[in-house]
Order: sequence, then structure tokens, then C-alpha cells
Amino acid sequence: MVHSNDLSLPPLALLPAVMAAARNGSFSAAASEMGVTHSVISRHVAQVEQWLGYDLFERYGRGVRPTPDGQRFLRETQAAIDLLSQGAQPWRQRRGPDVIKISLLPSYARIWFLKLVPEIERDLNVRLELEITERLADFDGGQTDIAIRCGKGQWPGTKSSLLFADDLVPLISPKLLDGRDPQSLDADAIANLPLLNDSDATGWRHWLAEHGVKYRPKPSDRRFEDYSVGLSAAGAGLGVILARLPFARTAIGNHDLTMLPFAPVRSPLATFLVQPAYDQRPAVRAVAERLITAAKACG
Repeated sequence: MVHSNDLSLPPLALLPAVMAAARNGSFSAAASEMGVTHSVISRHVAQVEQWLGYDLFERYGRGVRPTPDGQRFLRETQAAIDLLSQGAQPWRQRRGPDVIKISLLPSYARIWFLKLVPEIERDLNVRLELEITERLADFDGGQTDIAIRCGKGQWPGTKSSLLFADDLVPLISPKLLDGRDPQSLDADAIANLPLLNDSDATGWRHWLAEHGVKYRPKPSDRRFEDYSVGLSAAGAGLGVILARLPFARTAIGNHDLTMLPFAPVRSPLATFLVQPAYDQRPAVRAVAERLITAAKACG
């Protein structure tokens, strides 16, 4: 068995500098092409020449030209590069689909997003890599391409597209109604029932204020970071929860919940598709457009 350290190979990482110098006929021009300094090109060429044991270039004026030995080395090196390139083409054609990294809350994944994945991956020839997390998305270093978050749409260094303008309507389980007529519950009566919050009480505070009632936290109120868990808790009769329409519309049918007869109240928060401010790959833009279209269809 032949190990890689038994092979007599030139310092491959230094060859781009040699080839650039040959193409440009100048170390300065090669440095400009590669975005490095003149001294880097000179040092890389000298190291390759030291490995070979002969000069690759002869200097004249401010330029360089290959020596006879250098011409042979450059010709054979270029032929080897061409051969590698040709051999790699079939493998490049077999390369898998673009990977798009998406960060979203667990509730968005369960209630809305996951059912979209197979169709998007098939139609756009991409693979969606999901980060299901409560943490804010990290766009630095390519950690995330797209995030789906609830808020006011203003996050530094990002651009946001509206997915759902959440309209709030209270949902209650027949278990909690305990035989009462839903029509008999006004906003004040609802405020005295156990209230279920997701991330905080913003929704209930806003909804009750719209109906002239002050929000007062109670020991019976509960908080669930995951909105889909909150829906399950409401279905179990633990309290009243606000439906965030149309986002939660498909989830309501999965729980034994009754929508109380109130006109929807527009939430001060909304659901946004968030991207870094810089321009992204075409595949990322295509996925973002597809998600925005899918959200509009839910309305």
C-alpha cells in the first residue's frame, strides 16, 4: 500500500501563484489577480523553485518569463490541472441539491411549515435543513439562510417579509366552558378565566384593551414558549388561548376548541420571513418567495 507521504508531489497550495505569474508575466499583476501582495507571489514561486531545484522564471525589467525548464513544468502542470478538471466534471454533475438552512420556532414547524417541505424540495431541487429552536437566528458565517419569527419585523442587519398579520380570537375548550353558552362570555368574563400565553402576555394585554378590559395576571394563567403546546393545553381545558389567524387556523381543527364569538383583533406582532440584508443565492431567494406565496394562500 502506498501512503500519500510516499508520493513526491510539488507543494500544491503554492502552484496557483506560479500559474498566475506565468499568465500575467509579472509578479505584481499576479498579486493583483489573486488579491495578495507581491511578496506572497515571490515567496510562493521561490518555494516551488526550491522544491524543483531549478528556476521557473527569469527576470527582466519589471516582468518575468518562464525559463526552458519552467516552460516544461508549466506545460505539464497545466495538463495535469486540465486532466483533474475533466475527471471531476461527472462528479460535479452528480452534486446534490442546494442546502437551504432555515431557523424557525417549533410551533411554526408543527402547525404550518413541515407539510410544505416535500413539495418545496421536489419543485425547487433543494434540501431544507431545519433548525427548530427558540433562539434568534444567527446569519453570520452562513449559519442560517432564512428565519421565520414573530415580532415587529425590525431586526438589525436583516430584511423582513410579512408572512402572517396575526388576528387574535379567543379559543376555549368545552371542558372549560362546563356547559355555559359561549355567547354568554364577554371580555370581562374571559379575563377572569385562566389565560394561556405563548412567549409573553402581549397578545392578551392587547386583545383585552381593545375590549375595554385591563389585563391582570392571575396565578391560574400559564405560559408556554411553544404555541402548539399552548393549543394542546387549551384543548385539555387548562385555559383560554388566543388563536393567531390565519397561522393557527389549520391547528384549530386538530384540537377540541371553540372559537368564541368576537371579531378578530389585529395583533401588534406578526409573523415574518427574515433574511440577512446582503444578497443571497438564487436558491435561497426561490425558497423565500415560495414560502411567502404559501403564507398568502393561508389567508
